[in-house]
Amino acid sequence: MRSSKTLAAIWAALIVSVLVSACNGPLTAMTGLSLNSNEQGIHLPETDKRQFRYLELDNGLKVLLVSDPGADKAAASLDVQAGSGDDPRDYQGLAHFLEHMLFLGTEKYPEAGEYQRFISANGGGHNAFTSFEHTNYFFDIRADALEPALDRFAQFFIAPLFNAEYVNREVNAVDSEYRARIRDDRRRELAVFKSQLNPAHPFATFSVGNLETLQSDKEEALREQLLDFYQRHYSANRMSLTVIGAHSLNALEKMVASRFGKVVDRELKRTPIAEPLFDESRLPRWVTIQPVQNERALSVQFPVPESRSLWRSKPLNYIGNLLGHEGPGSLLSVLKERGWAESLAAGQSLNFDGQSLFGVEVTLTSLGMARTDDIVDLLFEELALIRDSGIAEWRYREQSQLARQQFLYRTRSAPINEVVQLATNLHRYPFREVIRGDYQMSEFDAEQISRFLAAMTPDRAYISLMAPEVDTQQSIARYQVDYGERKLDQNTVAQWQQTGAIAELAMPARNEFIAEDFSLSSGGRAIPRAVENDHGVSLWWRDDDHFNIPKGRAYALLESPLAANTAESLALSQLWVSMVEDQLNERTYPARLAGLSYNLSANWRGINFTVSGFDDKQALLAREVLQGLVDPEWRVTRFERLRARKLRALQNSREQAPYKQVMAELPRVLRSDQMDLDAMIAATQAATLPAIKAHAKRVLSAMNYQLLVDGNYSRQQAETFAAVVADVLPAPGAQAAPEQFVRALAPGAALRRGVTSSHQDAALASYVQAADPGKRDRVALGVAGQMMSADFYYQLRTQKQLGYVVNAGVYPQRDIGGLMFLVQSPVMDAAGLQQEVNNYLQRWLDAGVSEADYKQHKATLLAKLREAPKNLSEAAERHWDDLLDGYTDFDRREQLIAALHDLSYEEWWQRVQATLDPSQRRVLSVYHLGQWAEAVPSGEPLEAAAPLPEGSYRFQ
Repeated sequence: MRSSKTLAAIWAALIVSVLVSACNGPLTAMTGLSLNSNEQGIHLPETDKRQFRYLELDNGLKVLLVSDPGADKAAASLDVQAGSGDDPRDYQGLAHFLEHMLFLGTEKYPEAGEYQRFISANGGGHNAFTSFEHTNYFFDIRADALEPALDRFAQFFIAPLFNAEYVNREVNAVDSEYRARIRDDRRRELAVFKSQLNPAHPFATFSVGNLETLQSDKEEALREQLLDFYQRHYSANRMSLTVIGAHSLNALEKMVASRFGKVVDRELKRTPIAEPLFDESRLPRWVTIQPVQNERALSVQFPVPESRSLWRSKPLNYIGNLLGHEGPGSLLSVLKERGWAESLAAGQSLNFDGQSLFGVEVTLTSLGMARTDDIVDLLFEELALIRDSGIAEWRYREQSQLARQQFLYRTRSAPINEVVQLATNLHRYPFREVIRGDYQMSEFDAEQISRFLAAMTPDRAYISLMAPEVDTQQSIARYQVDYGERKLDQNTVAQWQQTGAIAELAMPARNEFIAEDFSLSSGGRAIPRAVENDHGVSLWWRDDDHFNIPKGRAYALLESPLAANTAESLALSQLWVSMVEDQLNERTYPARLAGLSYNLSANWRGINFTVSGFDDKQALLAREVLQGLVDPEWRVTRFERLRARKLRALQNSREQAPYKQVMAELPRVLRSDQMDLDAMIAATQAATLPAIKAHAKRVLSAMNYQLLVDGNYSRQQAETFAAVVADVLPAPGAQAAPEQFVRALAPGAALRRGVTSSHQDAALASYVQAADPGKRDRVALGVAGQMMSADFYYQLRTQKQLGYVVNAGVYPQRDIGGLMFLVQSPVMDAAGLQQEVNNYLQRWLDAGVSEADYKQHKATLLAKLREAPKNLSEAAERHWDDLLDGYTDFDRREQLIAALHDLSYEEWWQRVQATLDPSQRRVLSVYHLGQWAEAVPSGEPLEAAAPLPEGSYRFQ
């Protein structure tokens, strides 16, 4: 929910503390809900039937094992209590650099890239991240390959090589990672924030690292620093490991103990951070930042007392939920009504050893830019209102009740995500609370909440204003960011301190959307079935037979060829939908808090509507949303604000990282349903409120309805959803269904399309289309892409050091197979990258593939296709995608499996050669020139608005 989105969410990807800001937690038992505590007393939801075991190895390493019999995937994560906060001052970024180096060979597995190839060949993925206090390494893999994967993984922490030959190469990779994000506004904002901190605090340092801070010109010294850091910070007693697998607990324990028991326990202790985050004698402070993108945001942050130890009560979560509420009378509601803000986020932004930071961030309108002092004043009025009338036990209990529901009926994430969270939580909570701790909120303490609120005062505020028009006097060269400092006069601060009643502000009312009925439907089936009904809609229904939770997803496609058949109609549809969502936000926000959400979107098929979460009150929410769609409040001020926001988003996409831009442009060139960016900007600019009203009327008059109700639903509930649609929306029309086309590339075709921006890096996305349409080539290229993925990365990134962003894999368009090769580089131009891709493909063809390798990768891809959905939402989404694409037997995966199962080695190699043969290869290259303006890749130029040729692949 947005009330928990703070700078923590923004900075999590920026190598700072990874903080899970769970909004709520349990307080008291609730009727019909129960815990599933296993033999060790680990608190689990009743719906989680897996077996858990916690143990501590003799070397002090904490281990959580999860046995999930029948699981398709296994996963593991090891979390080290050491991060960028431990960097030596003269080697900033060293913890991050060490994270990179651990992947490049160990004594038992010395070949760099071997671990990656093994994981990829067995259907898995891997990664790592470095935060302020932690470094986390993780992977997932086919369940039957877990043990050999663990054997390789464990060696990272037993006997890494830190080969001298890779020190210089990998420090270039770290530098490329830094350079790839120089123009990222979140990184630039963080750089300014760090410049304002107490310089003695370790958070003020440069955590990413580059050639300069890692002293790359002294390779031998850098390697010595690596070895020293590893010895001083990597110790079994500062590590936690989580493993999820299909094996029994005893088998998992044997796998882990025999390997990770060899990790050395150096008996290391963490040194508490004594320095405060801010020099509070220099607060309050106001800084201004000039962004790359056209965005305006006001952030107010407060250093507050340590909150990590208060995980049972979570006072900052309580405050954040009240301050970030979006219902009637909320701070955001008042700011929107005055035309000053678009969104607001509030909550804990940093939380580490001994210190916390609480913040509020407001996305501003152009009008709001002129009223920033008034917005800050309103913030302090809201804080005063919370202090005076917001601290109430019934409010706390309501938040606790919602959190308890979230915990007891939590949606289990993919194993690779779950192991990361659990390994981190082993450092945060007692092992019995490793899952429940994020949701725990069982101790209401009014005085404690008041103490935190008392720290949120004008004289202790750090305020930053990011906008293109701000004044700047200083700069940070490392991120090329200009910023300034505004001196706050005493009168302004005094005004903020004088609070009084603001009539529009009010505390949230009781939440009427909290689920009360948690009963489960009887019966159940694996796939949806069509349901005859009297409402004139196509209705499909599945009552879940597997996950057994009181949740579900109800989908409605309001199909119309008029919704998005041109850039103009798509722009009008998107603005119509966003106006409805904005209008309903205050009413539906409590529903989101209660675990009940909806989504409206416009695409080539029409208007898509989804309701998800607890099924108890979905029909109530669905009716309100659809009524809003049919009869919106056509307010000029709302339209102007939302059109301005949409225009900024479209224009800002030109300032994204080059690899993101080329990947966004590729489908615009390939598919008829993806509109040209310039056309969308022009259409949005030209949109008027009368045009949207007329467009909505036309679209509503020409709709057909297709529904899927999937989850904990009875047939009666499914028919009720259909009745709501029929009751609220106009009678179905008779318009033909919309169509979608995919560009067919001719044999030997080499097309190119460029994107432009101010970024200096070059980038290339090279798409290779299958020689033949259909499932045989799609699965054939699926096997090839799986083979190439790790090898392409190793060759172009690890060996050639072309850049940080290097990727290869499959890129199908429906049943049209394809391969994708992506590189962003600070050291090579786009034409050179194109040649490197071509050289790689030729080497790969020349080397050939053995039948044994083919069979292994074929088996891995078959296992991927057979993977069961991890949760109810994933299962429903698969069914909906199948239904929309015409697979009314819901057997798309089964058809792919059948095509791959029958594909012999000889036929596979023949099909791959036909696709990759240089004389017949069908290639589309999307590129960004960067600093090399003359180095244009080869190929026939393709204009942005070029029509799809005759004979392009047609889908309906």
